[in-house]
Amino acid sequence: MQFADPRSTATAYLILRHLYDGDIIEWPIPDDHPQREIFAQLEAQGYVARWDRVWPLHDRYRLTERGIAAIESVYRPAGAEAFFEDLRRRNLSPQDRRMFLQQHGLNPALWPLLHDPSTHWSTFHEVGARYHSYVWEDMQPPKRVRPTKLKRGGGGGARPVHHHHHHDHDYDQRRAAHLLDLDREANDPGHTAPGTFDYDVS
Repeated sequence: MQFADPRSTATAYLILRHLYDGDIIEWPIPDDHPQREIFAQLEAQGYVARWDRVWPLHDRYRLTERGIAAIESVYRPAGAEAFFEDLRRRNLSPQDRRMFLQQHGLNPALWPLLHDPSTHWSTFHEVGARYHSYVWEDMQPPKRVRPTKLKRGGGGGARPVHHHHHHDHDYDQRRAAHLLDLDREANDPGHTAPGTFDYDVS
């Protein structure tokens, strides 16, 4: 299977798995679908084909013999969930997780994708995959940290920013913690209240 983008290769194998499991993808995929080019290449390379039927009138994709051989070479779902839980219990580093898969004759790039029941070909590009993120945890983009802006008063000390008509529980906790810091500051002129950070997980 030949794709210039490794993510396209991963999605292509997910499409083959989907069809192999007996799920339906109507032929042809819509012109405006973001994975349309992947389907076109799978057809051109002989992994999937149109399934002509008399009834119902809608056609669908099917695996060719080549497509069946390709997915069966890397997809063995029996016992996969228990195998993944065993991998997690070992508390290995990400590199050792991939080595563990290789020692069992498994492809660390494809096995986590194909054997994760929550991974779908149509959403993999947007939401990722749980098994794959675990096995490749050290390759995930770092989470950005955004500091909370504090308004400074005339006295030079940090002061809380007051938001009117905002009564959520988290804000009340932050406000109470900051008031405690102000009390400490009053008793200790050299004390500076620590800043807080919001974690942006987008």
